[in-house]
Amino acid sequence: MSPRTSTTIVLAVAAATGVVLAQVAVARTPDKAAPAAAGAPVSAAAIGGGGAASPGPGTAAAGVAAGASLAPAAGAGGAAGALPLGVAGAAPAASAPRDEGEGDEPRGGPGENPYEEGQGRPPVVVRQAVVARDGMLRLPGGRFTMGSSNQRAPANERPVRAATVATFWMDRTEVTVAAYRACVAAGSCARPEHASAACTFDAGDPELPIACVHWRDADAYCRFAGKRLPTEREWEYAARGTVATAFPWGAGNSCTNAVTLVNDQSGRSCAPRPARVGTHPAGASLFGVQDLSGNVEEWTADWYVESLSAGPAPRAGAAHVLRGGGWLSTPTQSRTTSRDWGSALEAGPNVGFRCARDD
Repeated sequence: MSPRTSTTIVLAVAAATGVVLAQVAVARTPDKAAPAAAGAPVSAAAIGGGGAASPGPGTAAAGVAAGASLAPAAGAGGAAGALPLGVAGAAPAASAPRDEGEGDEPRGGPGENPYEEGQGRPPVVVRQAVVARDGMLRLPGGRFTMGSSNQRAPANERPVRAATVATFWMDRTEVTVAAYRACVAAGSCARPEHASAACTFDAGDPELPIACVHWRDADAYCRFAGKRLPTEREWEYAARGTVATAFPWGAGNSCTNAVTLVNDQSGRSCAPRPARVGTHPAGASLFGVQDLSGNVEEWTADWYVESLSAGPAPRAGAAHVLRGGGWLSTPTQSRTTSRDWGSALEAGPNVGFRCARDD
């Protein structure tokens, strides 16, 4: 099962402005236990930052799917067309805007990740050109390897197995505050509870990913936008394609690529909150999907089970799958194969989402 951190958020808020001035201190806690079977009681613990209860530490801040048709995400494509991409690891064409407070503390190379895939030199990720339209990317379907073959990886990432996905569309970025506000204004989405000062709905920045949303809220937004939540298989395929890489961009972790905790031993985050969506282009996957690692954990459509088989996804359960890690997650919790879960009560500042749709 995936390791979790219990996070105490120390927030100094200016009385007049409500601006968050200080950030996080993190203490290790035991691994999060798997959720109880469907229909069984699930123990609840306070989400980091206060507010609703959750079956686990619940410190992740999930990202929100990009609702380009409602409020285009920053840099989202408009008209349909091929999106040219470079080679993973190369410097982006333009340097990404730096979020205020983004950390400079270095994060080591792949040797510091205990679950780094493969041996020796990591595979080179060649970015693919895909069609972009209305803030979404068309991902070609295919057969790929899902999960981790590393015996040191958490048990819920094994066994490694072959999986197949049909061609589908995926939001290029997480859903923004602006897009989610449009759904609230239309009466189709619930206003997120202000469970923590780190929640983004009232942060005054429309391009932040929406956070502090329950699974049902994420599902309602995607339906409102004429989309749906991605399946767990689709999410992992968007993150790694047919290449077994630890992170969407390849190997090694850095604040240049993703907003997570600085490293697995640090309680310091790369930034005092999630970054504006799409502002870390160096962290894009081979298809150009951004922020799949860090920023906010992302809800998927699937029910959580501790060990996945090659068969169909479960049709019922006690919790849904969260993928990708967030700004309060460690790098190893933010890999392409990392799996987490949240109950119907989970809605912390580390949790968000993005949407998908059929071709």
